[in-house]
Amino acid sequence: MKTITKTALLAAGLVASSASWAVGTDAGAIISNTATATFDDPTTGNTGRTSATAPDITVAELINVNVTAEDSTGLETQPGDNNQALEFTVTNTGNGTEAFTLDATNLVGDTLDADNIAIYLDDGDGVFTSSDTLVTTDLVLDADESATIFVVGDIPAAALTGEQADVELTATSATPGVAGSAPGTLISGQGTNTPSGAVVGTNSSDSDTSFFVVGEISTDATVDITKVIEGRVDPFGGTTDVPGTVVTYLITVTAVNGSVDNLVVADTIPLAMTLVADSVTIDGAAKTDVAGDDEVDVSGADVAVTLGTVAQDTTIEIRLQAEIN
Repeated sequence: MKTITKTALLAAGLVASSASWAVGTDAGAIISNTATATFDDPTTGNTGRTSATAPDITVAELINVNVTAEDSTGLETQPGDNNQALEFTVTNTGNGTEAFTLDATNLVGDTLDADNIAIYLDDGDGVFTSSDTLVTTDLVLDADESATIFVVGDIPAAALTGEQADVELTATSATPGVAGSAPGTLISGQGTNTPSGAVVGTNSSDSDTSFFVVGEISTDATVDITKVIEGRVDPFGGTTDVPGTVVTYLITVTAVNGSVDNLVVADTIPLAMTLVADSVTIDGAAKTDVAGDDEVDVSGADVAVTLGTVAQDTTIEIRLQAEIN
């Protein structure tokens, strides 16, 4: 299995999330609270007023993050497809600016691993393109800010229909001391605009999973063609290639990966040979050299055999003879 760690310190290109995350009071906010008492003096008839102010509260940073896979049904691909992209949304659900480390991993237990996994930050259009930024350092998000992240991979050429590559994206707070600390732990000296430090939230690290799946494999129909010498007869009844030897050629064509239309097999007899008249056969059936009366058309040294539509896996044998001049 392959695991990579990619992070990005990028302020541009962040995409605002449509979701509303209740991140609470901003980190560094100062909360003041004053109690006031008013009263009357019955002896003098004067009124009085006095107050008391509690110590200010400076709100600490609460570190939380949310990762959501946007391709809930996965992404259908084909063997050999490169730069296939799974979309995720990473949202800072804490109350202060925070840097997050991003990690993309092939998971175990599936049937396929994607190759060359990389992480990209979307440029704002929501579509993976060459203008998106390869993530190489920590991703910095303000409170309640989201970024669209693409996890990109290549599908092995040997992949089979139905095979699935599960991929997980994890975002983890990059604040020193957070990793491995229990929720509620105060990390002194850390946090945004607050001397009280940062507090580890319930989701200082979060992940979600999506997957690539190989669909029904589609390939272009084509034709396999071979040409061999099936036999030869020289003027003496032997098989030596001398002037006057008649060579029998066998041309075999097969439609593969689907049926084909307008199939034409063309053969030009070499200058050192002459086509034997009316020697062309198709699957053993004799044909003439006359144009228009059957599938074979002969013009000088050029032989054209028009086969039209040929169904998948259908093999046709064409034979012709030529004499060495």
